[in-house]
Amino acid sequence: MSGYGKELDITRVLRDVMEAGVVTEGDLDPKTICAQGLEGAAVAGARLVLQVAMAAEVAAFLGRHRYERGGEKEGYRNGHRSRRLSCGSGSFDVAVPKVTGAAGRPFQMKSVQAYERTSEKIRQAIPQLYAEGLSTRDFGRALSPLWGAAGLSRSSVSRANQQLYDAFDAWRKRDLSGLKVLYLFLDAIHAKVRAGSQESEGVLVAHAILEDGKRELLSVRLGPRESEAAWKELLEDLERRGLKVPSLVVSDGCAGLIAAVKAIWPKVPRQRCVAHKMRNVLDRVPKKHQVRVKRDIAPIFHAPDLKQALAAVHSFLEKYGDLFPTACEVLARDITDCLTFYRFPEAHWKRIRTSNVIERLFREVRRRTNVVGRFPTERSALVLMWASMEQDRLRWRGVRMTPSLLEAAVKASVDLANNPIIVQAARKYLAAA
Repeated sequence: MSGYGKELDITRVLRDVMEAGVVTEGDLDPKTICAQGLEGAAVAGARLVLQVAMAAEVAAFLGRHRYERGGEKEGYRNGHRSRRLSCGSGSFDVAVPKVTGAAGRPFQMKSVQAYERTSEKIRQAIPQLYAEGLSTRDFGRALSPLWGAAGLSRSSVSRANQQLYDAFDAWRKRDLSGLKVLYLFLDAIHAKVRAGSQESEGVLVAHAILEDGKRELLSVRLGPRESEAAWKELLEDLERRGLKVPSLVVSDGCAGLIAAVKAIWPKVPRQRCVAHKMRNVLDRVPKKHQVRVKRDIAPIFHAPDLKQALAAVHSFLEKYGDLFPTACEVLARDITDCLTFYRFPEAHWKRIRTSNVIERLFREVRRRTNVVGRFPTERSALVLMWASMEQDRLRWRGVRMTPSLLEAAVKASVDLANNPIIVQAARKYLAAA
């Protein structure tokens, strides 16, 4: 009976499972199957195919069908054991055949592995659900059709989520020397990351636009109060992992962050987020005047070129210097860094004059972390935030990049070191203030 495994008669195998009582005529009745609806039909089909596949494995292993005698292979059928399985279509019971008496060559089922109760795709979905913000304690309710008898438990969920932890550990240590970073964005999000503490702490984030226009998340790490030391640790870690000096750093006005960038990369130009700057200015203006002040400040950051932007700065300070001196002082301070983007290719202005991309990302992270509430450990908080950001990063739009645009961006970075932007109106205003 050599080669019997390749010559199995599937009709005969189906008769085997019917003779064993694990499949009935009702299981094959089209009307009965269709009456169960799409999901029910899918489950019924999955169970039927699996029962036939297991019976075929046994017949191939023994070299004979049910009730047949003879053959060269030792062993015999010894009933079935019930097992509940779960797949993407739902849960169902199967009768797993048992084989005994096969001396020296134990029977190992391939279609259903030992102790397997849940499909690999479901196990792979668990870390995805965690990344979406579903806490472990919620899995029992959300996955109730698959829980318990189907093989899912708190321990199995924890084991599945360990995939996320392992992936995060590998990601945060990965080599960055192969990445060609053009624009580096730095920002922080605050969250309650420690059990037993009411204090929100900063999670420092670095992401980049690469020379090919793609975006890449580079670092997610704890930096409790966004101090200079914390930001320096992040930048030094990026350098240790091989990150090359970027052409531009984009950030908000955090003093510790700016000081760290100056200390690590003193010659790299900085772009301060203009959205943050506008909010800071408007915060110093009475609400009833904010609409018109916002209208007048917009031309500074949406001018067709640097020359007209400088003229808009002068015009704004002249118009509001006496009326809102504190707001004008806030605008004048660091205004040079707010205008850096004008030296870079115009095709990139929209992407580099603000940190809006990462701000939108943080809103999504907060939506997911709010579900969890307080994290049990610092590491669990970082893993969830990283997983959320990585998922969202896949939806980020890249930046148009051509050889000429790349050349212009790199040249602008070098030129700024030798020919910095000077805002005379701001210098005069700060000197007077």
